[in-house]
Amino acid sequence: METDELKNKISSGLIITKEQMDNNPIFPAEIKSEITETPFYLLIYIPREDVIKINCFPLKTDAIKKILIKLTEFSPDLVKGISNVLKELNLSNDIIHTTGLCYEMEKCFYETYISGEAFKSDDLSEKIKQKFSAIAKVIEVIVEDIPKS
Repeated sequence: METDELKNKISSGLIITKEQMDNNPIFPAEIKSEITETPFYLLIYIPREDVIKINCFPLKTDAIKKILIKLTEFSPDLVKGISNVLKELNLSNDIIHTTGLCYEMEKCFYETYISGEAFKSDDLSEKIKQKFSAIAKVIEVIVEDIPKS
């Protein structure tokens, strides 16, 4: 992955099934036995210079979206604004993973992976874009589907 491409997002996600998890040689047997058995798993890949961190989240649904918010900078008010929007849209209980990062002062990102059947409605993605875009210091809001393996 190119360095410039890395600087345009924090992570990449992939949804796999239980069968794919069970048959995947990357995960040792003792690790697989520790992971809750569910129909789906969200793998979040977080690349950094010489390392790729992989987070694995057991899921009951494959209806997952990533909300990527490009920012001018982080501030306590901005984080509070994001939290308020998530509560207002009743998404707080559906958060799987959240992180934020600034590569340079003007290249800041906040992203959250959300689980839920509410995303079956196209209307919710538009509401998310509108509500987050209204927060000061937000440049762009992208709602992405997470690919399935």
